[in-house]
Amino acid sequence: MSKYSFETTVGELLDTAETRAIIEELAPELLEHPLLEVGRTFKFVDAIPYIEDMIDAAKLDEFKQKLEAL
Repeated sequence: MSKYSFETTVGELLDTAETRAIIEELAPELLEHPLLEVGRTFKFVDAIPYIEDMIDAAKLDEFKQKLEAL
C-alpha cells in the first residue's frame, strides 16, 4: 500500500517535500488557490470539487499515479 493517496490530507501533501514537488510540477496554480489554507484538513479527494476548474482529469490521474509511486 502506498504511503500517499487521494485519502491523504491537503496539509500533509503540502508539507511533504516530495508530494509538494509533484503539485508544483503538475499544477502550480493550485498553490495559489484562495482556499488553500482553509482546505488543509480536507482529504485531497474531498478537495477535488473545489479545484476541478484548475486541473484536468488527465493531470489528476497523473498526480494520483505519482503519489502512489512514492
